[in-house]
Order: sequence, then structure tokens, then C-alpha cells
Amino acid sequence: MKKRLILLTIAVMLLTIVTVAFVGCDPEEEVTGLALIQQQYNDIVTAKAIVQSITIKSGEITQFESEKTYTKTDDGYTVTGTEKKFNGVDKLFDETPINETVQKAVDAKPTLNLNEMYFEGDYRLSETGLTANVKQANVKDVFGATGELKAPTDNLMLEMSVSGGHISSVRISYDSEGSHVVITLTMTY
Repeated sequence: MKKRLILLTIAVMLLTIVTVAFVGCDPEEEVTGLALIQQQYNDIVTAKAIVQSITIKSGEITQFESEKTYTKTDDGYTVTGTEKKFNGVDKLFDETPINETVQKAVDAKPTLNLNEMYFEGDYRLSETGLTANVKQANVKDVFGATGELKAPTDNLMLEMSVSGGHISSVRISYDSEGSHVVITLTMTY
């Protein structure tokens, strides 16, 4: 009889501990700071449309321009837009129209790993977004790149705007071998 009472007491104690542990865990714990911006960035896949603009300039000369719109469909994305490359020969640009369907908007939404250790000390984080200069040694870390970068990057600036609980735009700008590169993503939800 005493064994049953001891086992019953232990069982009640274990049940109490488990109950307290579950009550103490808030499944909707508030996410703040960079973790919130990261979560919002990862949720870009819920956007109805993503407009991706890329401009590469050397001084006043535009070497490359691309504007693509990724519009969500039932089975992927419809991609429309144009790419212009400077050729400087008989006409200034070779222009290529873009009209395709893809399964994922991978090209529109690059990998992004946000960690305050990757940013210069003067980065700004607020409820409206993030502005940060990425440390040169951490460019590959921020973008999840492996191997060598195709082109060197200097002075990489990352700007993210938040509106209505979603990332509304991302702007990445940097210098590379005398050219200035600007990549902008604008989302519609």
C-alpha cells in the first residue's frame, strides 16, 4: 500500500512539473530585434508580387539594368521584365525581354542571414526597419555564400523597410571594381 502511495505521489509530482513546464512555455513568445526582421524577411514568400531592380553604373554610364516582376500564381511565379546590357557599339544597349514561369522566386529573394556581429557598430534597427553597413569580412556570411564571390564587394550597405508587419523593401548597395551596384526588392502582399 505504501508503494502505491509513493508511486501515486511521484506521478502527481511529475504531472505537476510537466503542467508547469507547458504553462511556462509561451508558444507565441514575442520575437524582437534582428530575429523579427529575419522572420519577416523569410516571410517574403507570402508576397503576391516581388519587383527586383538591379542597376550597375560606372560613373554616369549604366552598364547593366534589370527589372523583373515575380507575380505569384497557383503553381509558382510568372516573371516579366527586361534586362539591358551596355554594348557601346552601334546601339547603347542590348535589351532582352523576360517572360517566363518559375517554381520559386529564388532569384528575387536572396539568402539573408542577419546577425549583429556581421554589421559595423553604427547599424540602426527600429520598428520601421534596418540600416546596416556589412563588415567586409562577413559579406559571404550575410548572404550565405560559399566559395569565392564572382566579384569583389566594398562598402556594402543593407537597408530593409518594414510596413504593416511585413518587409516592404530591401535595398543592397555596394561598390565593385569601380562600379556601383544597387539591388532593390519591393514587395506587395
